[in-house]
Amino acid sequence: MRLAYVVEGSQVFDHRGRELLNVLWREEIAAKVGHLSPQIVLGINKGSIASMRLAQTALKRTTSIAEPLDLILERFRVNHNIDCFVVVWDLLPPWDRDAGLCRWTETLGFYEGLSLSGSLDGAFRECAGRRYLEMRGRQEPGLRGSIPRLERGAIIAVCVEPLFESVFMDQGAMKACLGLRNIRVKGWPRGWSQDNRNACGVIADAVDAARETRPRDAVYRKIRDGYETLKTEWGIHFLKSGCFDQTLGAHQLGRRLGELRAVVIQGA
Repeated sequence: MRLAYVVEGSQVFDHRGRELLNVLWREEIAAKVGHLSPQIVLGINKGSIASMRLAQTALKRTTSIAEPLDLILERFRVNHNIDCFVVVWDLLPPWDRDAGLCRWTETLGFYEGLSLSGSLDGAFRECAGRRYLEMRGRQEPGLRGSIPRLERGAIIAVCVEPLFESVFMDQGAMKACLGLRNIRVKGWPRGWSQDNRNACGVIADAVDAARETRPRDAVYRKIRDGYETLKTEWGIHFLKSGCFDQTLGAHQLGRRLGELRAVVIQGA
């Protein structure tokens, strides 16, 4: 079964020609949580999710010129012979700024948009439709009947709350990763909470402060700019260090991918 991860991000290559989204998600994240390794990792913009047409879910369609996700997934399916998808996106920024932040509503809109698609292959559209109807029929969002299965035609949604960077919002792990354990660092940021919506800014400030403190360290010769510019490269560095293994495993993203692995093993 050919599995694809579809994640927020751009296709970027390193000097050895490696595609860095693949390194981050396939070699690091999937491997660390023990999830079924994807054959390919493909990048999208969240605007593509918010460009899908809805009928029932109370989310406005974005005015973005981004290509709708259903068209993108169908092209990926055909071009890469994909049997199932795991689609990962951040809750921030919100799909509809007037609707507020709600992971449940965005996930519901995700499945409705796919179920209404006139472009998506029938098996994938039907699978999304069943998931949408199951979610709409729940008395409470958390009362799901079963974990969705990674099977042919499946499109599994993973909306990360509030954003991917919350995986790295562990101050002790970050200091250890940057070689700053037990060192007082000038300009070291505050706000180390996984709920912090400014996690990107906190991490960027931490990397900048570390660079000022230990400019000769090898990592700064390898990654020659800050976090805001080279997010994927820094994400790979953080995860390769092993300092965030426990944080990733306990995080919503790690738990979600881990439970999908459990379903695959049980159904093997």
